[in-house]
Amino acid sequence: MERLPLIVFLTSHLFISGVLSMSILTIENKCNNTVWPVMFSWQSQVSTTGFALKSGEARALLAPSSWYGLISARTLCSTSSTGKFSCLTGDCESGKIECPGKYDWSPVTYAYFNIDKGGIDSYFISVEHGYNLPLMIVPSSQNSRTCISSGCVVDLNKTCPNDQKTLVGGKPIACTSVCQESKTDENCCTGDFKSKRKCKPTVYTQNFERACPSAYSYVYEDSNSTLCPNSTDFTITFCPSSNIPENTR
Repeated sequence: MERLPLIVFLTSHLFISGVLSMSILTIENKCNNTVWPVMFSWQSQVSTTGFALKSGEARALLAPSSWYGLISARTLCSTSSTGKFSCLTGDCESGKIECPGKYDWSPVTYAYFNIDKGGIDSYFISVEHGYNLPLMIVPSSQNSRTCISSGCVVDLNKTCPNDQKTLVGGKPIACTSVCQESKTDENCCTGDFKSKRKCKPTVYTQNFERACPSAYSYVYEDSNSTLCPNSTDFTITFCPSSNIPENTR
């Protein structure tokens, strides 16, 4: 009973400051080894840009009501004798666990969020730039036909074309997109191909589309939008299934 006034005060403070209108993003790691999530923001900010998450651990973050950003994960990370931190997949090249500043696209699986845009939260999984880990987004309240789970839960490293595989010790740890591999306008949907009419899915994107039909596989894919009323919370899970890729074993 002595703690009740403090609880009432904190609840009132959170309500007044608008925290209760934020979305809680719970990031969990069900891979067999540690992963290092990256939080990148185009609009507003979250409390961290990068951290370590051991196998079986979860961490909850508050996303502002106007947050627009992405979440990915780095794997196979280490610190050199000079103190430089680096990863074999998804490295943000900051030399640290945090990932401040600009973001260069890596061949990894991305979770995109646009929180409270016109009273709606939109989100999706993308393998447009490549793939490194299975990833799933689950909204806390699935109260509409568009407010549903989205993800890519299979190990695409196994089905990745040989010329797009990233190998370490003969094992695939990531799959590069055909755009990053070839840099052509046709595969990147740029230049003369910068339209849905001209830029068509490639063998690469069709391969990913078959394996992960709820994820975006190329820039003009528009059938996989997921929308929820604002103030919905989300769980973002790396390696959500038992089909765990080589780079986390």
